[in-house]
Amino acid sequence: MNKLSVIAHRTTQLCAICVGAVFLVSGVAYLCLGHWPVTHQDFWRIYDVCLNHTWLESALLKHNGHSMFFPSFIWLTDLRFFHGNQQLVFYVGLTLLLIATGLLLIPVWRDETVTFTAKIMSTLVVIVGTFWMGRANIMASGGFNCNASLLMAGAEVSFICLPSMRTHSARFWTATVAVIAGGFVASFSFGAGLATWPTLLLLAWCLRLPWRTSGLIIVAAVTAAVIFILLPPHGSTLAGLQTLGLSSSGITTDVSYLCRLLSAPIFNAAAHWRAGPPSAGLIESSLLGLAFGMVALLVAMGEIVYAMVRRDISRSSLGLIGLALVIFNLIAMEVVVIGRADHFRALPGELAAPRYFFHSTLFWTGVLLVALQHAESIRWARWPVYLVVFVGSILAFPSHYEGGLNCRWARRLAQAGATSLVNGVRDDQQIRILAPAAGIHWVYRVAEQLRQRRLDMFAEGVQDWIGLNESNLFNGRHKPERLRGHCRIDTIVSCENGKPAARVVGVAWIDGKAAPKTLVIVDPAGVICGVACSSAVAPFTDRIFYLNKFARNMGFLGYIRGYDPKLQYAIRSAEGETLSDEKIVLPPVTSLPSP
Repeated sequence: MNKLSVIAHRTTQLCAICVGAVFLVSGVAYLCLGHWPVTHQDFWRIYDVCLNHTWLESALLKHNGHSMFFPSFIWLTDLRFFHGNQQLVFYVGLTLLLIATGLLLIPVWRDETVTFTAKIMSTLVVIVGTFWMGRANIMASGGFNCNASLLMAGAEVSFICLPSMRTHSARFWTATVAVIAGGFVASFSFGAGLATWPTLLLLAWCLRLPWRTSGLIIVAAVTAAVIFILLPPHGSTLAGLQTLGLSSSGITTDVSYLCRLLSAPIFNAAAHWRAGPPSAGLIESSLLGLAFGMVALLVAMGEIVYAMVRRDISRSSLGLIGLALVIFNLIAMEVVVIGRADHFRALPGELAAPRYFFHSTLFWTGVLLVALQHAESIRWARWPVYLVVFVGSILAFPSHYEGGLNCRWARRLAQAGATSLVNGVRDDQQIRILAPAAGIHWVYRVAEQLRQRRLDMFAEGVQDWIGLNESNLFNGRHKPERLRGHCRIDTIVSCENGKPAARVVGVAWIDGKAAPKTLVIVDPAGVICGVACSSAVAPFTDRIFYLNKFARNMGFLGYIRGYDPKLQYAIRSAEGETLSDEKIVLPPVTSLPSP
C-alpha cells in the first residue's frame, strides 16, 4: 500500500469515526431528552389488560395480532414495583437497543477477510442505521423500543450462532440452544419476529449446514407458529388474522406497497434537505419512489439468489450478518404489507409513516453491509461504496436533527396531556397525542385506574393537592422565590363531573431565570383548585442539540377546576415542598374564550 493510499484510508477512518460518534451521541441524547414520559398510544389498551389480569394472563394475550410475551414483563415490573413511571421501561429499551447494536458489530469485527477501513465503515453504517431519529416513533417509546429491540437482539443472536450448528462442531448443542432461544425471544417479542425462522432456513442453506440442522430449525419454527396461533387474542381476532397474512389485494399491489415502503426512509431523509418530510400520499403516488424501491428489491433478491447458488457465505461474517438483515427485514415488511394492504389502500399516506422505518432502515443497513463486503474483493468498487456510505450518512442528518426536535415537542405535548389528567379534566385537544387509534375514551378509562392505584402521572400525588387550602399544603411552608410571570385563560373545557374548567397558559420565572416545574392555582379563599406544570430546556442542551430552537422557558399549562370567571385566581410555585410568597395574578375575565 503506497503512502497516498495509507493517507486516504486513515482520513476515511477518521471521518467515519467522527460521523459515527456524532450520530451515536446525538441519537442517545435525543432519545433521553425526548422519550415519552407517560403512558401513550396502544399502551393504554395494554395497561388496561395488565391492571385487570395476572402477570401470566397479561403476558400471554396477543395485542393487535402481536405476541409481546417477553417484553411485557418489563412494563409489568414497572407497574408493580416502580409506580409505572415509564423511566424503567425507557432505559431498559435503550439498553436493549445498545445491546442489539453491539450484537450487529460482533460479526463485523470478527471478520478477518475485510480491511480495518471496511470494519470502520461498517460500524458507521450500523450506528447510523440504528440511531437515525427517523425511527424515533419506535425508539422514543419505552414500550415499543423494548418490543423492537428485544426482537432484534433475539434474532441477531440466532444469526450469529447459526454457523456453529455444524454436526462436527464442538459447540453444536450450545449453538442450537442459542439459535432456538433467540428465535423464540424474537417471535414472542413482536409479530415481525416470526420472520426469524424463514431467515434462519435460508441462511442454513447458504451456509451448507447439514439437513439435521435445518430439521431442528423447522421443528422449532413449527412449534413457535403453533404456540403463536394458540395464544388468545385481546379483543377482536381479526387484527391477529390480518397480521398472519389475510389480505384482499393482489400480488402486484402488494409488491408496489413493499417497494414504496423500502424507498420511504430514503425519500424522507432527502425531503428534509428541502422543505420537510414528504406529505401524505407522496410516496404512494411517486413513480420515482416505486422505481427506487423496485431497484432495491431486485438488488436484494439478486443477492439472496446469488448467495443461495454459491452457498459460501460462511467465509465472511460481515456478509452473513448483512444478508441476514436483508432477508429478515424484507420478510418482516412483506408480512406488514400483506396484513395491512387494505389499510394502505384506504390511507396511501401511511406508506410513508415513520413507524415502518424501523425495519426498512435495517434493510438498507444490511444492503450496505453486503456492499462493503463485496467491495473488498472488487477493488474498483471500494471507494464508490465508501462514498455512498458517507453521502447516505450526510443525507440522513437533517432528518435526524428534525426527528430529535419532534421528539422533544412530542414530550412537551405529552406532559401537557398528563397535566390535564392529573387535574381530572376532559381536554380532548391535549389528550389526542396520547390516545391510541382505538379512541380517546381509552385514555380516560385507564387513567382512572392509574389514579386509583397511584401509577404513572399520578404516582407523585400532585392530584391530592386539589381541594386543600394552601395553608395546609407542605405544612404551611412558604418562602420568597422572586416568582414573576404572566398567564391567561386559553379555553374552557369540562371536568370529569361535567363542571366547567379553564385551561391556563403562561410563563413563570424564579430569580428571572429558572422555570418552576410545578405550580398551584388557588382561588380567593386560598383553596387549591388546580395544578400547572412547566416545560424548559437547559440552555447548554438547547444550544448543543437543538441549535437554540427552544426557548429557555417554554411556559406552563394548568387547569382551574370549577372555574368561575368572576373570581380572581392566583398562581404560586410549589418547588421543594415549599410555596412561593409571590403569586401571579389571574384576573377575572369578561368574555370566555371559545372551547
